[in-house]
Amino acid sequence: MPTGYVRHVIDGPVSVEHLFRWLATAQDTVFWLDDSLAETVSYLGWGEPVEADATSTDGDWAVLAIDEAGALPVSRVGWLSYSERAETLGVQVVSNPDDRTRILRVECAVEVDHRTGQVAVIAESWTPATMSFRDDVIAWAAADRDNPDALVPTAEAAVAFVATWADTPEQYAEMIEVCREHIRNGDVYQVCLTTQATVPGVFDPVEVYLRLRAAAPTRTSGFIRIDGIALLSASPEVFVTVDDGTVTTKPIKGTRPRSTDPTADAAAAEELRGNVKERAENLMIVDLSRNDLSRIADPASVTVPSLFDVESYSTVHQLVSTVQAHVNPGTRMSDVVRAMFPAGSMTGTPKRRATQILAELEAGERGIYSGAFGRVGAGSMALAMTIRTIVITADGARLGVGGGLTIDSVAADEVREVGFKARALLAALDASPNPFLTER
Repeated sequence: MPTGYVRHVIDGPVSVEHLFRWLATAQDTVFWLDDSLAETVSYLGWGEPVEADATSTDGDWAVLAIDEAGALPVSRVGWLSYSERAETLGVQVVSNPDDRTRILRVECAVEVDHRTGQVAVIAESWTPATMSFRDDVIAWAAADRDNPDALVPTAEAAVAFVATWADTPEQYAEMIEVCREHIRNGDVYQVCLTTQATVPGVFDPVEVYLRLRAAAPTRTSGFIRIDGIALLSASPEVFVTVDDGTVTTKPIKGTRPRSTDPTADAAAAEELRGNVKERAENLMIVDLSRNDLSRIADPASVTVPSLFDVESYSTVHQLVSTVQAHVNPGTRMSDVVRAMFPAGSMTGTPKRRATQILAELEAGERGIYSGAFGRVGAGSMALAMTIRTIVITADGARLGVGGGLTIDSVAADEVREVGFKARALLAALDASPNPFLTER
């Protein structure tokens, strides 16, 4: 029995999708974090927003030492804005207050273990509020088992929405050439250029997320709603995890679209695995990650357990590497974030100069996109990259897409990559156009 928090097992199994719909209706501030591809453990819950800075030495996350034991597995949940680079890199940032970092202190959560079927309500302690939530979950679960279709709302007729892009494909191609010129001049070795689309309208973030999740299951799926802003992510990339003193990052550089033809699909994966440009790009970010980790760990402990693996998802193949290290004694969660953020896969290298060049080229601040999201608790941390992500507010939706560039990048290929990365996001919103998605 774990110590430091309370746990009440309830009768299962439960439909995690039904639970999510019910929870999102019952609570304003909610989250759902899990691996929607392998279906291991899902965490769904609610909490109270805290005034916190995940990179600050005295912020809410700073008090959580990596060797802390007995805390909730999900003690803090939230997202880190890309604008946090002002603190970690010392660069000037002009950002929208709506795009700031948001963190909630978890009051109560439901832990669904898909491997065993066990369902438990967890909290730091039993208070009137957490006991009431526990009882509500028990009652909901019984009702859902007795009548599993009763709590599923009828889907409304789809309404087509119009996406407005920050850049045209032609403008994006021109920016690619500017980036290549910076690389040629030795200003940077690699940069990650991005663009964004806004989709005005009124969206139900719960239904949009369920569509996105069904179309693009990933190992780091997430829904977080804080202060009326909802983050919906089908991110395939692990930014950083901490477990038992081991810190891991898994940079992604290299993407190919999936094919419905098995032979062509396998060929695309193999081409990605051996592509010289993609391997060089990936290796640059691996080296950058090794350097970042050495700031919080014994450099001798920094290793690369895997290099140039191909991970296949429903819509894309990705070239992924894994970098690990053992953190120094006394390291805090905020120390890890400060050392690693923002992720090199979304900036380039050298990191500081790359972000400055990108700020000059890109139309506006990236905001929540390109940051990180996830959870901290029980001496562990699991943060994913905020990519393949939709942000929904009262005014509409926003999404960002992009790709890494080297001297060998071909503008037409990079434009198409933006198109197929945006495809699932736009489909979940029932939005168009996608001018970047062109045929070869």
